Amino acid sequence: MLSTKKGIVLALFLGLAWVGSAFAEQSYLLYPTVPTVFRYDVNRYELVSAGESKFNSSYAVGNLMLWDRIEQRIPYEIYETPQLIGFEPTTGTSEFIVYTEEFDVVIDGFGDAQRTLGNLCLRFYPYSAVTNPSLTVDGVASDRLLVHLDPLDVVTPLGNGFYSDTSLHHIVWSGATAMEIVAFSDKDGDGMFEGTPAYRIVTHYAPVATQATTWGSVKALYRK
Repeated sequence: MLSTKKGIVLALFLGLAWVGSAFAEQSYLLYPTVPTVFRYDVNRYELVSAGESKFNSSYAVGNLMLWDRIEQRIPYEIYETPQLIGFEPTTGTSEFIVYTEEFDVVIDGFGDAQRTLGNLCLRFYPYSAVTNPSLTVDGVASDRLLVHLDPLDVVTPLGNGFYSDTSLHHIVWSGATAMEIVAFSDKDGDGMFEGTPAYRIVTHYAPVATQATTWGSVKALYRK
């Protein structure tokens, strides 16, 4: 009888685990085309300095290179970001930080196999919104914080056993102090991302400058 009860409990546990995995929604790599700092999860990534055995100057930003400590490789996908200007440590979701209300976002299907990203969406999370946030994606105004996109076929070899194809989307937003953006497949059609994203963009409101600034002062924004 005891073994039977244990079997029932185990079956129930496995069933619940399967249901959870079946409804888990996958997030995807996305990055901005404007200057950005990558805040990396210290549980996943580390920085390598010039002179260390893993250092490759082709992937250096200044004298530092990002290293994927889990997969033991250079994270080529992060270096697809066209204007990566620095790194900062964080714990949890890795994120790209920008200071602008209008920019282009790249969704990148980087992976080790060809695939199609279906039910693709951008989900927006306003921070400290003082009004109803205004949002425009690819020239189309949206009264929702979820925007559906066309499927993305990922078939192009990138090298090193990986594939990558991308889609580009123009974003304009206002009405909040910052806006978080996540790309994911909305499996259950509820318009909500369920889980913790692997990557996100956090874009901050940046008042228009009224006096001349130096490049050093611009870079200082990204250290906040």
